Amino acid sequence: MTGLKVGLALGGGGARGIAHIGVLKVLEAEGIQIHMIAGTSFGSIVGAMYAQNPAIEPLQQRVLAFLKSEAFRRTKIFFIKRHYEEKKNKSFMTNLKNYLQKGIFWGISLQRTSFISEDVFLFQMGQLLEDKPIEQTRIPFVAVATDLTNGREVVLSTGAIRKAVAASCAIPGVLPPIHMNGVQLIDGGWVNQVPVSPLQNQGVDVVIAVNISEEVETGTGVFDSGLDVVLRANEITRCILSNTQLNDVDFSIRPNIGDIHWSDFWRYDEAIQKGEAAARAAIKPLKQLLWRKRVRKFLTISH
Repeated sequence: MTGLKVGLALGGGGARGIAHIGVLKVLEAEGIQIHMIAGTSFGSIVGAMYAQNPAIEPLQQRVLAFLKSEAFRRTKIFFIKRHYEEKKNKSFMTNLKNYLQKGIFWGISLQRTSFISEDVFLFQMGQLLEDKPIEQTRIPFVAVATDLTNGREVVLSTGAIRKAVAASCAIPGVLPPIHMNGVQLIDGGWVNQVPVSPLQNQGVDVVIAVNISEEVETGTGVFDSGLDVVLRANEITRCILSNTQLNDVDFSIRPNIGDIHWSDFWRYDEAIQKGEAAARAAIKPLKQLLWRKRVRKFLTISH
């Protein structure tokens, strides 16, 4: 019977994207062949790594070795981590420290284009990805980024894969914009949280979307500052964008990782387990969908 061309869309969400590894483990174990991958933000890291070498065990080992490495621990991501952890403590001294740290963070980000330098950022990409063009991946791959000048989605399908993935992951204020093809690029999640449309535009028969974006909690939270309001408004916008873009997807997997923050990179075991659990729960209906699509395609071609 005629085979299907299956696309995998891996969404953005920072450290929450580690759950993509768990999803891929199950898809690989169940023999679900992937013919094209699109990634946004951390989804582009996992997607590009798998596209270069379609074997999940070495990918997982490489990612975890990187996250445990001294080189990663020296990055300023751990500054953000400490702030996130400590803000739960209500003591006067800890709150004072947090406010001072916030001032340092935003002070640096206002004086420079990002909190983490481009040299450090691209070095980190080099720890995860082979230095080859996107065109040479074993599974066709595209990374989604945002053009900072005109606000449009940019689908990167040619050129240096490390730079393309860095552009797709460039969280504004935290990671630097990346210059490619004469434009400044930032995190693709600002225009396409789960990159389904680039796969549909390439004519794949079925798109499997993995959505690891945060849900908007209602009826909770106190917004005491302008910064709190801005961050909350951004959270609402990105959630609505994600839900809207998933309206016409063939199949969606959503790992239950609601309490994992985008900077919780040290919670990798939990994120992977959540990804595996979601994929296992979805595997039966996914296989049923793929079978129906195969039959339909076969009958269409036969007639």
